[in-house]
Amino acid sequence: MPNFNVTTSQFRVRPVSQSELPPVQAMGRGPSLDYLTYANGPRQFNSRMAAGGAVAAAVSSVSAGLNEASLTVWLKNWLKANQVKISEQLLRNNHSVFVVQVNYAVANSFGNRMFLSRDIYLLGTVPTVKQVDTILTADVLYGPKVDAVPNNATQFQYAYLVGERL
Repeated sequence: MPNFNVTTSQFRVRPVSQSELPPVQAMGRGPSLDYLTYANGPRQFNSRMAAGGAVAAAVSSVSAGLNEASLTVWLKNWLKANQVKISEQLLRNNHSVFVVQVNYAVANSFGNRMFLSRDIYLLGTVPTVKQVDTILTADVLYGPKVDAVPNNATQFQYAYLVGERL
């Protein structure tokens, strides 16, 4: 997940922690970890392939990191552009915390992960961080989402962030 810990001149935004969210209802048995006990294959071939692909993996990792950092810059610019609207809503409701939903897409491009910005929404304001669960209910977090249908290489992601005044 991209680094959404962003600070502007007026606001500090961070991802919502798991303790602030309603619990996920269990769906039963988890994934099988039997593959950890499988016998090793021809290790010599695998080690040669790993050494040969190390440079390509490093270049790919650096480019993915730079692309991932672009989402942080995008969020910071959105906060600067909308700080008046957010401040007005906080003052109108006499609150000090706001909740933001960031929608982005993760696509595969020739083996590299690309992060594509989509939308940012201000979901609402609350008096304190302890009351974030009034906005981020189970329906909002885990309910159905109306989205365009992406191709098989693209996944839509959602990040929920909590912002506070400095």
